[in-house]
Amino acid sequence: MRLVLPIGPMYWDTFLYIDAAQRIAVGQMPSVDFAAPVGPLGYYLFAWGLKLFPAAQPLLLAQWSLLVVIAPLMAVVVAEVSKTSRGLAFALLIPALAFAAFPANAQFYHPLPGVDGFGIYNRQGVILLYVLTCGLLFLPDGRRLALFCAVAGLTLFTIKITGFLVGGLLGVVAMLSGRLSVRTALLAAVAFAVPLAALELATGMVSAYIRDILQLAALNEGTFLPRFRTVVSAKFDVIVPAVALAVLLAWLDLRHGDRSVRLLDSSTVWFSAAMAGGVIYETQNTGSQEFIFIWPVLLMIYRRVAPLQKRTRVIFVALAAFCTIPTASAIGAKTLRAVAVMPLYEQPDLSRLRNVGQVSARHDILARAEMLDDHFASFEPAYEDLARHEQMPGWQYYAEPDNQLQWLLSANRMLAALETFETSNNIRLDSVMTLDFTDPFPWILNRTPTRHVQIGRDPSRTVGEMTAETRQAIEATAGVLKPNCPYTWARRDLQATYAQALQGRKVIALTPCWDLLLRPDLQAQ
Repeated sequence: MRLVLPIGPMYWDTFLYIDAAQRIAVGQMPSVDFAAPVGPLGYYLFAWGLKLFPAAQPLLLAQWSLLVVIAPLMAVVVAEVSKTSRGLAFALLIPALAFAAFPANAQFYHPLPGVDGFGIYNRQGVILLYVLTCGLLFLPDGRRLALFCAVAGLTLFTIKITGFLVGGLLGVVAMLSGRLSVRTALLAAVAFAVPLAALELATGMVSAYIRDILQLAALNEGTFLPRFRTVVSAKFDVIVPAVALAVLLAWLDLRHGDRSVRLLDSSTVWFSAAMAGGVIYETQNTGSQEFIFIWPVLLMIYRRVAPLQKRTRVIFVALAAFCTIPTASAIGAKTLRAVAVMPLYEQPDLSRLRNVGQVSARHDILARAEMLDDHFASFEPAYEDLARHEQMPGWQYYAEPDNQLQWLLSANRMLAALETFETSNNIRLDSVMTLDFTDPFPWILNRTPTRHVQIGRDPSRTVGEMTAETRQAIEATAGVLKPNCPYTWARRDLQATYAQALQGRKVIALTPCWDLLLRPDLQAQ
């Protein structure tokens, strides 16, 4: 069943999974053979899922593939909690399934309904933190909790290392509060370390992954404070009531605290740690389901508040609602709006793009996208001038669905021209790469991707100086695809980074918006 989704902001981020799946299919390994901005597990789950569901909508497959890990972990929690409270078990389970399933972030980047193609691994990381928090709060201390923490920690580490660090913070709080004994923590650490050690000995992937993360951190070392301000301002509707709730909890702990509860197992400590972890996690992410893992903490606290006066319970519930409803309602509303418009939107002819083309758009957005190639080609000097001033064609260029759709329509035309070129010259480009942020074409064409080239190539955040092995790999690539519409500073800088490796290639204009840079030894008209 070929599902078609209404295209939304930064849909092309999904193509990073397509790119990685093809690299994995030809034997390349993340971080060893190509640099990646996040851990390898999400790419492997996607690649395996694509074999199982070859007609899958790529965004949904990327979003839902992590259920392979989330579902068993939540089953353990639900089975334990339902022994004493079936209502609490459902209160933990339903949000976990909803957040894991909904392909939407809490932030709005465009008013039209559509799915969020960006921040998928950020959403996966935060739902894993939700699951880990459930286990730390509601599973009894022992070997089962140790194995639970080890699996959750391994998944967080190999999905998004920032999530792993926040998970470590929650684990430390659990130890200090007495919920996680030293023996259980050591057992979890061993169960976590042994698979990683085996993976490192067999592939060298773990050390390579850590090197990638350190390099990425070095390229973005000046962004922490600006991103911290962004988190606080963007989530003001959650952080303000959270501060008020933290004050209330501190007062309740002092006034009505249970003397049998350890000091560091207090409601204030758990809630403050969860909120601090949420802020830390969001400073390193663009697009997420922010702070959803405070929900299990609030459920735990409610059980403590329930015996108190009705007025106290009402105040707690009101503040807890202000902390959770804005995020949940935004994610739910965006998803439901996208589902509602699916029968009304039109699907363009993107037959050459395989699964990547399973998108739809409103008729006027589609009409605009279809004319943009001619516009960009006809007025290229205007966009070159914007690039000289380090400006994009629009303030939120990548968030605009018409521009995302234009990229797909343009790519579809280019592939038709490339097929004609190969047929007329009796040539087959056995390896291809693209001078752009995203590169699904090796998978679409079933060709070999270029090794040692970063996926998600952002010259301002992820691409460093070209190495000798990267240069050799690009020089060996049969065909390099160069997009021209529109001219942007990002494409300009990326082409400049790889310029030495592209010298001497024959430039063939496939369409007004795409050039093929042919390896010098290949003869073609």
